[in-house]
Amino acid sequence: MQPFYIPLFKPSNLIMRKIPLLLMASLLAFAACKNDNKKAEGETETSTQTPAAGEEQKKGAANQPKEYKVIVTPDSAILGKSKEALVKVTGATAVALTDPDGKDNGIELTFKLTVTNKSTLTDKKYVSVSYADSRLQLDNGTNITHDSGTDFLRAEPEATSKEESWVYKIPAGAKPKALNLFFSDTRVSVNVTLE
Repeated sequence: MQPFYIPLFKPSNLIMRKIPLLLMASLLAFAACKNDNKKAEGETETSTQTPAAGEEQKKGAANQPKEYKVIVTPDSAILGKSKEALVKVTGATAVALTDPDGKDNGIELTFKLTVTNKSTLTDKKYVSVSYADSRLQLDNGTNITHDSGTDFLRAEPEATSKEESWVYKIPAGAKPKALNLFFSDTRVSVNVTLE
């Protein structure tokens, strides 16, 4: 006599084929979730390390001179009777000056500028904007001349000059307000603020 049993579940061939696929899909999903958790942990570690690097920069900043962010608006000016000179401020830096005792000696403000000669080759107009003629207007109403400069802004027709640096030493207690540029009996100002 054979044992008698009642099958509670009789798997069909279709289900038997899908079980391995379901197992593989669940393993892949599990592995993907596990990798996402590792990435999230890695990102957390990176973000926690970033402030530490920032703290090191702050510590280093304590041993450096104070710098200001310089904002020039607009960053370009058109000069000349025929509007042939386009002066562009390509960058600016400002550093606080102090003596050995820590006394405020003002600010050294450096502008980086270029000029584009908009005249045509047939006009043959030469453009030269002088730092000696420029004036930095201060918030106390005075105008100061340059302290030093690498060179004038010079450009041939339909050409742009190389970048030059113009340096101004602002006295203690004052801030810059505008840079006044002159060329061919014309004058244009760009606003300057420090943050």
